[in-house]
Amino acid sequence: MKKVLNVFGDICSEKWCNEDVTPSEVSAFLVGLTASDELEIDINCFGGEVFAAVAIASMIEKSPAKKTFNVIGVCASAATMLFNATDKVNISKGAMLMYHKPLVRMQGNANDFRKQIELLDKIESENIISPLIARTKKPINEISDLIANEWWLNSDEAVQNLGFTLLGTAAIENSVATKQENIYKNYIEKKKACSASNAFTSFINIKNSLK
Repeated sequence: MKKVLNVFGDICSEKWCNEDVTPSEVSAFLVGLTASDELEIDINCFGGEVFAAVAIASMIEKSPAKKTFNVIGVCASAATMLFNATDKVNISKGAMLMYHKPLVRMQGNANDFRKQIELLDKIESENIISPLIARTKKPINEISDLIANEWWLNSDEAVQNLGFTLLGTAAIENSVATKQENIYKNYIEKKKACSASNAFTSFINIKNSLK
């Protein structure tokens, strides 16, 4: 049996928008797969929550099914954590990847920020730098410099640097038509609006329940 897991929305611990992908959804999707099954993971995703991505990657890796990863549009930020250093990954012509230093929005005192910096450094080392060193064979200082400035790779660069295999299909996001950097920034603004809307709705529901 062949099953296709589409990762086309944000990777989140819980849903904020309908297209979001959560670990619980993926867990349910993978139930019952055996070593005789084929699992294709199609990715067109700008990223999301680090630990939700780590959980999904762990569940996919644990599945006994034969796995194929296909980057068919954009694979950015936490979405790049879905496959490990030894997985075979296909990429569509015109698709792109983006690696960057982990981000966080927070408030607190100086001690809180110091702790957060330490955590971000650990996430960067464990979940971004180590897999990239294994894939690219590049030295740690070169990888660190690349992701510090947002490392965008087109399909040919992903084949050359990451060992991906080029698919013969058109990508959903075509870098020739528009700059991926602008797509990513527009996406962030859209996501903020979506999150704000959901937060406002939750507030109104709580307020109404107290009447």
